[in-house]
Amino acid sequence: MAREVIVGVIGGAVGAGLMKLVKPPPPPPLVITPAKTVIAKQTIPAGGTVTLLPSTSFKFAIILFHGDGDSQVRLDVTVDNTTVSIYGNDQAIELLANQTIVVTAVNTDTTARSSPTIEIAYLSW
Repeated sequence: MAREVIVGVIGGAVGAGLMKLVKPPPPPPLVITPAKTVIAKQTIPAGGTVTLLPSTSFKFAIILFHGDGDSQVRLDVTVDNTTVSIYGNDQAIELLANQTIVVTAVNTDTTARSSPTIEIAYLSW
């Protein structure tokens, strides 16, 4: 019986040593999915404020402001905690990486005006 115990202990030790040589399988490949969202032009009532893009987080995104809106519409663009303003007739590109964005349109005129088209191309994984 002592012989069987010794053989079992040696066999277990050898088996454990071999397991250290066998590498675990690699993790599955990262799946990256592209997507695109378009926020169409909207009519903003006189003196009105409209949230065009509520607080949205992106891992990676490119946001294009087409500049096809009215100059009386101010866009307040907040990325994380920083806010900048552009106008409906301004073209702009914003690049986001692991950031949150909010876009609000404010009509500074006494008649209804149009916000610009906003196009967002982003990757998610």
